Amino acid sequence: MPKRSVLGSIENHRLIMNLKGPNFIEPSFANIRFERGKKVEGILHEISDIEFNKIVASEGLEYHVVELPVITSETIISAKTLIWPTDLDIELPTSRRYLKLLLKAARQNKLSKNYIEEIRKKKTVYYPILSEYFTIYAYLWVKNRAKKVR
Repeated sequence: MPKRSVLGSIENHRLIMNLKGPNFIEPSFANIRFERGKKVEGILHEISDIEFNKIVASEGLEYHVVELPVITSETIISAKTLIWPTDLDIELPTSRRYLKLLLKAARQNKLSKNYIEEIRKKKTVYYPILSEYFTIYAYLWVKNRAKKVR
């Protein structure tokens, strides 16, 4: 559990679906990359090193851990985030399941309406039955990876 959580943004970066997924059912996932004039919104969590290591393990060791300034309503905080190293600069479609997760989190955490709309406009794919099956598989796979870090 986070010790503290605050709404924040990272200037000159954008949310992009350019992290290639494992298959056509989950073709891409969110990443952030530098782009002057853009902004990424989200929640900044203060967590322990152990919790951070579990996140890295569940997401994959291939990520780069990067420190970026996060602007909150009170201050600017230097925070660690994970960025997938890729030169791919085009938006790939993502699964409808994954986009729903992003939108649910954005609404629950009261991100700006403009930012939520930007997320909502991302292209998605959906394959009846296969998509539902893969939802269960992905959940169990991520949970298993996170358990490996103690």
